[in-house]
Amino acid sequence: MKFHAVVMAAQRVGVVNELAADAGVSHKCLIEMDGKKLIEHVLDCLNASPDVDRITVSIDSVSVLEEVETFVRLRDEGKARAVEAATDLFSSFLGAVEGEDRYPSIITTADNVLLTPAMLGHFCGEIRARQARAAIAVTEKAVLLDVYPDGQRRFHKFADNEYSNCNLYAVCDKETSDIARVFQTGGQFAKSLARVLKAFGLWNAIAYRFALYSLDKGMSRLSKKFNTNLVAIRMPFPEAPIDVDNFRSKKLANEILQSRRVSV
Repeated sequence: MKFHAVVMAAQRVGVVNELAADAGVSHKCLIEMDGKKLIEHVLDCLNASPDVDRITVSIDSVSVLEEVETFVRLRDEGKARAVEAATDLFSSFLGAVEGEDRYPSIITTADNVLLTPAMLGHFCGEIRARQARAAIAVTEKAVLLDVYPDGQRRFHKFADNEYSNCNLYAVCDKETSDIARVFQTGGQFAKSLARVLKAFGLWNAIAYRFALYSLDKGMSRLSKKFNTNLVAIRMPFPEAPIDVDNFRSKKLANEILQSRRVSV
């Protein structure tokens, strides 16, 4: 089973990204870091992964990708395509996976520049082994902070541990795609109690707010709510939760990319 990879690269509607403005580009995905645009780091990783056989980029202006040499090359080779993003993440996801041949799909973002084929191999391997129909990648707090003390400031607290989201998800069939609706109001939905309530229901929202369940117990409850097999996959990679979200994380990600290149 190989995966269709969806790369979310659109700008938020009505928001000027401060990193893009600082770099003098129209989209954050066009910022250059360690010799390549952000989205090129992601595309190169996906193309190198034996778990991925096709790529779709969801972006608000497809013409922007004409500036991205890696995308143009992969498109011309028949390995990648681009679709116009909708005004919300859920609708953009549906647009990217339209058609029966687009499942199973993994979803990531254009600023997930530290993603590697090894990370994808672990994620996809766990999906197969656990027969998951939907999945989310997380890293334990200590795994991240023991190596990168400034790697993240916000964690999701559960009864067993605290976790950081890795901007890596999976939806394995059309029947399960509705689970992605939790992101319809935005990727930062967990910051809003009202959004959590709407997505997960009252008791699950309370359980999340007060860390009443372990991570796996929480996933089990959500699996029942959505009538699917949703699993949280723990990533043993300290770099997995680090993306280019602000100036602090951009600096750290750039240092890691440089150190990887030097060590090769």
